Amino acid sequence: MAKQILLKAVARSGAGKSQVKKLRRQGMVPAVIYGPHTTPRNLAVRAFDLDRVLQSATGENVLVSLQVEGGEAAGSHLALIQEVQHHPVNDSLLHVDFREVSATEKMRTAVPVRPVGEAAGVKTGGGILEMLVRELRVECLPADLPDVIEVNVERLQVGQSIHVGEITPPPGVTLLDDKDQPVFLVVAPITEEEEAAIGQPAEMAEPEVIGAKKEEPAAAAEGEKKPEAKPKEAAKAEAPKPEAKK
Repeated sequence: MAKQILLKAVARSGAGKSQVKKLRRQGMVPAVIYGPHTTPRNLAVRAFDLDRVLQSATGENVLVSLQVEGGEAAGSHLALIQEVQHHPVNDSLLHVDFREVSATEKMRTAVPVRPVGEAAGVKTGGGILEMLVRELRVECLPADLPDVIEVNVERLQVGQSIHVGEITPPPGVTLLDDKDQPVFLVVAPITEEEEAAIGQPAEMAEPEVIGAKKEEPAAAAEGEKKPEAKPKEAAKAEAPKPEAKK
Protein backbone atom coordinates (compact mmCIF):
# COMPACT_ATOMS: atom_id res chain seq x y z
CA MET A 1 0.00 0.00 0.00
CA ALA A 2 1.07 3.58 -0.61
CA LYS A 3 2.91 5.00 2.40
CA GLN A 4 2.13 8.42 3.81
CA ILE A 5 5.37 10.42 3.72
CA LEU A 6 5.79 13.59 5.75
CA LEU A 7 6.60 16.66 3.67
CA LYS A 8 6.81 20.28 4.84
CA ALA A 9 5.63 23.22 2.77
CA VAL A 10 5.15 26.98 3.18
CA ALA A 11 2.51 29.29 1.76
CA ARG A 12 3.57 31.71 -0.97
CA SER A 13 1.76 34.81 -2.14
CA GLY A 14 3.66 35.66 -5.31
CA ALA A 15 3.01 33.73 -8.52
CA GLY A 16 4.88 35.80 -11.12
CA LYS A 17 8.01 34.74 -12.99
CA SER A 18 10.28 36.89 -10.85
CA GLN A 19 8.89 35.37 -7.64
CA VAL A 20 9.22 31.85 -9.04
CA LYS A 21 12.84 32.43 -10.09
CA LYS A 22 13.62 33.85 -6.66
CA LEU A 23 12.18 30.75 -4.97
CA ARG A 24 14.25 28.42 -7.13
CA ARG A 25 17.42 30.37 -6.37
CA GLN A 26 16.64 29.78 -2.69
CA GLY A 27 16.41 26.03 -3.24
CA MET A 28 12.60 25.96 -3.18
CA VAL A 29 10.17 24.42 -5.67
CA PRO A 30 6.90 26.26 -6.50
CA ALA A 31 3.85 24.13 -5.79
CA VAL A 32 0.07 24.23 -5.72
CA ILE A 33 -2.49 22.23 -3.76
CA TYR A 34 -6.06 21.64 -4.95
CA GLY A 35 -8.82 19.07 -4.68
CA PRO A 36 -12.57 18.44 -4.88
CA HIS A 37 -13.12 20.31 -1.62
CA THR A 38 -9.99 22.47 -1.65
CA THR A 39 -9.51 25.93 -3.09
CA PRO A 40 -6.23 26.03 -5.04
CA ARG A 41 -3.42 27.51 -2.94
CA ASN A 42 0.14 28.39 -3.92
CA LEU A 43 2.87 26.70 -1.87
CA ALA A 44 6.59 26.09 -1.93
CA VAL A 45 8.60 23.06 -0.79
CA ARG A 46 12.32 22.52 -0.39
CA ALA A 47 13.80 20.91 -3.49
CA PHE A 48 15.95 18.63 -1.33
CA ASP A 49 12.93 17.37 0.65
CA LEU A 50 10.81 16.81 -2.47
CA ASP A 51 13.61 14.94 -4.24
CA ARG A 52 14.04 12.71 -1.17
CA VAL A 53 10.33 11.88 -1.19
CA LEU A 54 10.34 11.03 -4.89
CA GLN A 55 13.46 8.88 -4.57
CA SER A 56 11.95 6.89 -1.69
CA ALA A 57 8.66 6.23 -3.52
CA THR A 58 8.05 2.60 -4.52
CA GLY A 59 5.28 3.37 -6.99
CA GLU A 60 3.89 6.11 -9.19
CA ASN A 61 1.26 7.16 -6.63
CA VAL A 62 3.02 9.07 -3.85
CA LEU A 63 0.82 9.84 -0.85
CA VAL A 64 2.15 12.60 1.43
CA SER A 65 1.13 14.16 4.70
CA LEU A 66 1.70 17.78 3.73
CA GLN A 67 2.43 20.09 6.67
CA VAL A 68 1.80 23.67 5.49
CA GLU A 69 3.05 26.71 7.39
CA GLY A 70 1.34 30.09 7.02
CA GLY A 71 -1.49 31.27 4.80
CA GLU A 72 -5.03 29.97 4.51
CA ALA A 73 -3.81 26.43 3.76
CA ALA A 74 -1.91 26.19 7.06
CA GLY A 75 -2.23 22.81 8.70
CA SER A 76 -2.01 19.14 7.73
CA HIS A 77 -3.20 17.91 4.33
CA LEU A 78 -3.36 14.37 2.97
CA ALA A 79 -2.43 14.66 -0.69
CA LEU A 80 -1.19 12.78 -3.74
CA ILE A 81 1.71 14.10 -5.78
CA GLN A 82 -0.28 14.58 -8.96
CA GLU A 83 2.35 15.97 -11.34
CA VAL A 84 6.03 16.90 -11.19
CA GLN A 85 7.67 19.10 -13.81
CA HIS A 86 11.41 18.77 -14.51
CA HIS A 87 13.82 20.96 -16.45
CA PRO A 88 14.27 19.46 -19.95
CA VAL A 89 18.07 19.80 -19.83
CA ASN A 90 19.35 19.43 -16.26
CA ASP A 91 16.30 17.55 -14.90
CA SER A 92 15.97 19.91 -11.92
CA LEU A 93 12.57 20.20 -10.21
CA LEU A 94 10.49 23.07 -11.59
CA HIS A 95 6.99 22.63 -10.16
CA VAL A 96 4.82 20.13 -8.29
CA ASP A 97 1.04 19.68 -8.03
CA PHE A 98 -0.59 18.21 -4.91
CA ARG A 99 -4.15 16.82 -5.07
CA GLU A 100 -5.74 16.77 -1.64
CA VAL A 101 -7.76 13.67 -0.77
CA SER A 102 -9.91 12.66 2.19
CA ALA A 103 -8.90 9.75 4.40
CA THR A 104 -12.57 8.71 4.62
CA GLU A 105 -13.55 9.26 0.98
CA LYS A 106 -12.81 6.85 -1.87
CA MET A 107 -10.62 8.16 -4.63
CA ARG A 108 -9.97 7.12 -8.24
CA THR A 109 -6.59 6.88 -9.86
CA ALA A 110 -4.41 4.63 -12.07
CA VAL A 111 -2.02 2.03 -10.65
CA PRO A 112 0.80 0.27 -12.57
CA VAL A 113 0.35 -3.46 -13.28
CA ARG A 114 3.27 -5.90 -13.20
CA PRO A 115 3.61 -9.59 -14.23
CA VAL A 116 4.90 -12.10 -11.69
CA GLY A 117 6.61 -15.36 -12.68
CA GLU A 118 7.46 -16.79 -16.11
CA ALA A 119 4.60 -17.85 -18.37
CA ALA A 120 4.56 -21.55 -19.29
CA GLY A 121 4.14 -20.65 -22.96
CA VAL A 122 7.33 -18.60 -22.78
CA LYS A 123 9.30 -21.13 -20.75
CA THR A 124 8.46 -24.26 -22.73
CA GLY A 125 6.77 -23.05 -25.90
CA GLY A 126 9.11 -20.27 -26.92
CA GLY A 127 6.26 -17.75 -26.85
CA ILE A 128 6.46 -14.04 -26.08
CA LEU A 129 4.63 -12.38 -23.18
CA GLU A 130 2.95 -9.15 -24.24
CA MET A 131 1.69 -6.55 -21.77
CA LEU A 132 -1.35 -4.93 -23.37
CA VAL A 133 -2.16 -2.60 -20.45
CA ARG A 134 0.39 -0.72 -18.37
CA GLU A 135 -1.99 0.67 -15.75
CA LEU A 136 -5.33 -0.26 -14.21
CA ARG A 137 -7.88 2.27 -13.00
CA VAL A 138 -8.87 1.70 -9.39
CA GLU A 139 -11.18 3.07 -6.72
CA CYS A 140 -10.25 2.85 -3.03
CA LEU A 141 -9.60 4.75 0.16
CA PRO A 142 -6.20 6.49 0.29
CA ALA A 143 -5.03 4.05 2.97
CA ASP A 144 -5.74 1.09 0.63
CA LEU A 145 -4.04 2.56 -2.43
CA PRO A 146 -1.53 -0.01 -3.78
CA ASP A 147 1.86 0.93 -5.20
CA VAL A 148 1.48 -1.70 -7.93
CA ILE A 149 -0.92 -4.53 -8.85
CA GLU A 150 0.95 -7.80 -9.38
CA VAL A 151 -0.51 -10.53 -11.59
CA ASN A 152 0.78 -14.12 -11.69
CA VAL A 153 1.23 -15.16 -15.33
CA GLU A 154 2.85 -18.60 -14.84
CA ARG A 155 -0.20 -20.57 -16.07
CA LEU A 156 -0.37 -18.84 -19.46
CA GLN A 157 0.24 -21.04 -22.51
CA VAL A 158 0.79 -19.79 -26.06
CA GLY A 159 -2.42 -18.14 -27.25
CA GLN A 160 -3.81 -17.61 -23.73
CA SER A 161 -4.44 -14.28 -22.01
CA ILE A 162 -5.45 -12.77 -18.68
CA HIS A 163 -8.31 -10.28 -18.60
CA VAL A 164 -9.18 -7.60 -16.05
CA GLY A 165 -12.06 -9.73 -14.75
CA GLU A 166 -9.60 -12.52 -13.87
CA ILE A 167 -7.40 -10.29 -11.70
CA THR A 168 -7.97 -10.28 -7.94
CA PRO A 169 -7.26 -6.75 -6.65
CA PRO A 170 -5.80 -6.05 -3.17
CA PRO A 171 -8.28 -5.76 -0.28
CA GLY A 172 -10.34 -2.57 -0.39
CA VAL A 173 -9.54 -1.94 -4.07
CA THR A 174 -12.06 -2.05 -6.93
CA LEU A 175 -10.94 -2.34 -10.56
CA LEU A 176 -12.78 0.05 -12.87
CA ASP A 177 -11.60 -1.13 -16.30
CA ASP A 178 -13.73 -3.31 -18.60
CA LYS A 179 -13.63 -6.91 -17.34
CA ASP A 180 -13.11 -8.18 -20.89
CA GLN A 181 -10.02 -6.02 -21.43
CA PRO A 182 -6.95 -8.29 -21.94
CA VAL A 183 -3.95 -7.34 -19.83
CA PHE A 184 -1.36 -10.06 -20.60
CA LEU A 185 -1.10 -12.30 -23.67
CA VAL A 186 1.37 -14.99 -24.74
CA VAL A 187 1.85 -14.99 -28.50
CA ALA A 188 3.62 -17.56 -30.68
CA PRO A 189 7.17 -16.71 -31.80
CA ILE A 190 7.68 -15.46 -35.36
CA THR A 191 9.04 -18.17 -37.67
CA GLU A 192 11.97 -17.60 -40.01
CA GLU A 193 9.61 -17.72 -43.01
CA GLU A 194 7.34 -15.07 -41.47
CA GLU A 195 10.30 -12.91 -40.53
CA ALA A 196 11.64 -13.17 -44.10
CA ALA A 197 8.22 -12.31 -45.52
CA ILE A 198 8.00 -9.26 -43.29
CA GLY A 199 11.44 -8.06 -44.40
CA GLN A 200 10.85 -8.70 -48.11
CA PRO A 201 9.97 -5.50 -50.00
CA ALA A 202 6.74 -5.45 -51.98
CA GLU A 203 6.91 -5.75 -55.77
CA MET A 204 7.25 -2.40 -57.46
CA ALA A 205 5.13 -1.48 -60.44
CA GLU A 206 6.98 -1.13 -63.76
CA PRO A 207 7.76 2.55 -64.31
CA GLU A 208 6.23 4.26 -67.33
CA VAL A 209 8.73 5.57 -69.88
CA ILE A 210 7.91 9.17 -70.64
CA GLY A 211 7.71 9.81 -74.37
CA ALA A 212 7.30 6.14 -75.31
CA LYS A 213 4.76 5.36 -78.01
CA LYS A 214 1.59 3.96 -76.49
CA GLU A 215 -0.27 1.08 -78.08
CA GLU A 216 -3.49 2.04 -79.78
CA PRO A 217 -6.64 0.58 -78.22
CA ALA A 218 -8.18 -2.42 -79.90
CA ALA A 219 -11.41 -2.03 -81.86
CA ALA A 220 -14.53 -2.02 -79.72
CA ALA A 221 -16.19 -4.81 -81.73
CA GLU A 222 -14.69 -7.64 -83.75
CA GLY A 223 -14.43 -6.87 -87.44
CA GLU A 224 -14.65 -3.10 -86.95
CA LYS A 225 -12.17 -1.28 -89.17
CA LYS A 226 -10.74 2.16 -88.92
CA PRO A 227 -11.79 4.55 -91.69
CA GLU A 228 -9.13 4.89 -94.34
CA ALA A 229 -7.65 8.30 -94.85
CA LYS A 230 -8.55 9.85 -98.20
CA PRO A 231 -5.80 11.05 -100.55
CA LYS A 232 -5.22 14.78 -100.58
CA GLU A 233 -6.18 14.96 -104.31
CA ALA A 234 -9.55 13.30 -103.67
CA ALA A 235 -10.17 15.58 -100.75
CA LYS A 236 -9.51 18.62 -102.92
CA ALA A 237 -11.80 17.32 -105.66
CA GLU A 238 -14.68 16.82 -103.23
CA ALA A 239 -14.31 20.29 -101.78
CA PRO A 240 -16.91 22.74 -103.18
CA LYS A 241 -15.56 25.33 -105.60
CA PRO A 242 -16.18 28.99 -104.75
CA GLU A 243 -18.61 30.76 -107.07
CA ALA A 244 -17.13 33.24 -109.47
CA LYS A 245 -17.94 36.88 -108.84
CA LYS A 246 -20.09 38.54 -111.44
